[in-house]
Amino acid sequence: MILACKEFPIFLIVVLAGYHLLRARRWKYLWLTLASWTFYAWASPGYLWVILLLTAIDYFAALRIEASADERVRRRWLILSIVSNLGLLGAFKYAAFVFDNALTVAGWTGFAAGDRTWEILLPLGISFHTFQGISYTVDVHRRRIPAVRNFVDYALFVSFFPQLAAGPIVRAVEFLPQMVVPPKVGWAEIELGLRLVVVGILKKFFIADQLHDLFVAPVFLDPGAYPPDIQRWATLAWAIQIYCDFSGYTDMALGLAKWFGFDLPPNFHLPYLATNIGDFWRRWHISLSSWLRDYLYFPLGGSRGSAARTYLNLMLLFVLCGLWHGAAWHWLAYGAYNGLLMGLHRAFDRTFPNAAWRKRPAWIAFAWAATAYQLLFGLVLIRMNNWETGLQLQASLLGIGTGGGTALTRVPLPVIVLMLAGLAGHIGAARPGISIWLRRPGRMQNITLGAGYAASVALLVAFGPGVTKSFLYIAF
Repeated sequence: MILACKEFPIFLIVVLAGYHLLRARRWKYLWLTLASWTFYAWASPGYLWVILLLTAIDYFAALRIEASADERVRRRWLILSIVSNLGLLGAFKYAAFVFDNALTVAGWTGFAAGDRTWEILLPLGISFHTFQGISYTVDVHRRRIPAVRNFVDYALFVSFFPQLAAGPIVRAVEFLPQMVVPPKVGWAEIELGLRLVVVGILKKFFIADQLHDLFVAPVFLDPGAYPPDIQRWATLAWAIQIYCDFSGYTDMALGLAKWFGFDLPPNFHLPYLATNIGDFWRRWHISLSSWLRDYLYFPLGGSRGSAARTYLNLMLLFVLCGLWHGAAWHWLAYGAYNGLLMGLHRAFDRTFPNAAWRKRPAWIAFAWAATAYQLLFGLVLIRMNNWETGLQLQASLLGIGTGGGTALTRVPLPVIVLMLAGLAGHIGAARPGISIWLRRPGRMQNITLGAGYAASVALLVAFGPGVTKSFLYIAF
């Protein structure tokens, strides 16, 4: 079950009704926790034990960490939490990748080995809730937050269903303080939540999925059937598709959380307006970027050591970031590519730290264009069907592409409209917290707006193109 499927509204109405009808704090949170576990079990049948086991381990590990004054004991419980989370993540996400490559190496050395005959399905949101569990026990170990005494409170933090499937990655220090007293939901939260949900549905149903079906998928499947200029347009359309798909999920998650009174952290801030690769990663998938910075890059030493060690840390950080997204060589290549760009950007920054020309409009425009070009080149790596077609698409970006088939000689008008709509949505996201209709709406105005947005959601789901594919980041 994903947030945009036709069955989800029924589930949501039941959960919202129960949550707001219940008055006592413990019953409200127990109801919401049970609903989140139901959501998890519905989407990943047979894997409910995964999130229950990790929740229990992290809950008790944090209590033991806080209770002990012996640093060795505290460290052992922290290691148990980290190893448990990363161990299950690795087993589900990387076992097949490691096994397949082991078979390949065995074949090179002359050992006869058959093909893999087993498959492992990825539990819902395991890449996200494992990172939340690790950040919680690490923060308790660092004495940034106290350990949670109530198991249901901690379980709700880990499994809160609006963001469970694809983030954002929420930290305990951001979520748990909101739970002390059940947050109130007023008309402003209802209206803002509806607007975010509608925007998310529009991005996913009407832009991302349609760009995929009409243009991106056919061209990426066989680039040689299209001229190089069409290949370049398809790469740009892919950049818009992945943004609308992922940010559309985030919009819906933030909007749904508003209806329960919770504020989730933003995950995007105009990423395609970045003027360097570092700026991009501060704007794209913000919760992951900041998590990797605080719980991996800084513990590795960050930039406090020698220049060589700093560049090594950057490369390791982004290689692991790539592998976090997917267990495949093209994801590793994507991580290494970004690590290389980050290293080059750091060297450039150190060479020209305060150059006046870097503040001139001409340079800023050039830096933006160069960054966008770098991003397009890298995005091919994560969408290509194979290395041959990927290199062909990248060659088209370099102006040395091949092709020339007559499958499509110009970009269809609907595709242009969808791309412009995606870019407009990207720019419009600059002010997500301010109503585009009213600055200070009154009660009746909010009721009218709420009814309008609710009707919009119903119409979009009932008469829209439908959900033919899951959100991209749910697969991560």
